[in-house]
Amino acid sequence: MLALKITFFSVAIPTLLVSISILIGVILYRRLLSRMGKDEIDQAKYAKLEAITRQPASGEVEFFYELHEDKEVEIFLLDEKMNEIKSIDKRSAKVGGNKVQFDTTSVPNARYFFELRSDNQKTAKTLIVKNEG
Repeated sequence: MLALKITFFSVAIPTLLVSISILIGVILYRRLLSRMGKDEIDQAKYAKLEAITRQPASGEVEFFYELHEDKEVEIFLLDEKMNEIKSIDKRSAKVGGNKVQFDTTSVPNARYFFELRSDNQKTAKTLIVKNEG
């Protein structure tokens, strides 16, 4: 039979090394997360485009977006494959809430996207058009 000789140091040293390694790993991971957090995106530079609340949409609908700084903004209508159908509105928008009216009867019933574009952003939301007749 093989007898194992276990001493305090044969157990304590490896346990201590593993514990210190885990502690160093956790500290490095937290530093990495804090460093990455410093480069967060400044939300004030981007427009916030709201979704259409009345889906499916019919007749006149309103697109709403909010800005924190004045900028040139253009809104496009896109088909399901994200191909541009037409420009809905182009303006130098002001700080605060902005509304754009769109008549859904000018396009056939289908699923579309409306996309807001500016010099630093593109963002799109779904628009389902279902007009009577």
